[in-house]
Amino acid sequence: MIVRYFIVAHGRVQGVGFRYFAQYEARKRGLTGWIKNCDADHMIEMEVQGEVEKVEVFVDKIKQGPPFAYVERIEQYAIPTVSHETAFRIIY
Repeated sequence: MIVRYFIVAHGRVQGVGFRYFAQYEARKRGLTGWIKNCDADHMIEMEVQGEVEKVEVFVDKIKQGPPFAYVERIEQYAIPTVSHETAFRIIY
């Protein structure tokens, strides 16, 4: 089953390689979507889509974050899937 989630990560997640970490973890699992810094400090938004088991593993990795990040909490919401997407990208 294919799922798509909108996720907001709170904590020390900007300026620590979090977006590149998430992109690597998503691509490693064949997931699609995007990630970007929020205007508000200490938050990153993303959408991720793929097979439910792979997305669950991705979310677990995101909760840990890269070495210099500190993820305080994650908000996760199921949203409609996108059929035309082919990659996971960083939005600037």
